[in-house]
Amino acid sequence: MSRLMLAVLLVLFVVPSLAQDSHNVDLFGGFQYMHAGSFDGEGDSANTYGWNGSAAFHWSRYLGVAADFSGNYRSENVQSLGLTGRANVHIYTYTFGPVVSWNSLGRVSPFVHALFGVAHLRPTGCVIFSGSPDECGSGSASGFAAMVGGGVDLRYSRRLLYRLVQFDWVRLPSEFGGTNNNVRALTGLVFRF
Repeated sequence: MSRLMLAVLLVLFVVPSLAQDSHNVDLFGGFQYMHAGSFDGEGDSANTYGWNGSAAFHWSRYLGVAADFSGNYRSENVQSLGLTGRANVHIYTYTFGPVVSWNSLGRVSPFVHALFGVAHLRPTGCVIFSGSPDECGSGSASGFAAMVGGGVDLRYSRRLLYRLVQFDWVRLPSEFGGTNNNVRALTGLVFRF
């Protein structure tokens, strides 16, 4: 009987104290750089740039769940064997997962997360032959995506934070060679509610 009373007291007093000073939602928006794997089949990697938006819903001071969405892009002119072309890569990710944060450290709020979902890759290329119409080709791949990492937010005011940095290891679908060894770095603003 005493163990049951101890468990009830823990639930009644400890769990609410963990939730004190906690917030419910962090909304992030910012710039993203991703070093992605090969998309040309020759081993050259693609450095892409784009945007990121995420929402983290916290049910306690330390634990929550995050939804993360991003778009990365790269476009460049290519010359090979006297031919001129343009190559483009578009990468979109839609991931969700648990987040652990330490929001009680004053101005600094570090966090870690593991996100899982889907990525959509769309490389395209056009080659211009002299005296003939353009030849264009494209492909697309959708598949499993995973991101594991974390970052640090710096508090500017009660509701506004600056995401100093966030680093993630990223796994993308393998149809175009971009499976593993991808990393991304983010920075931007966090609105806390």
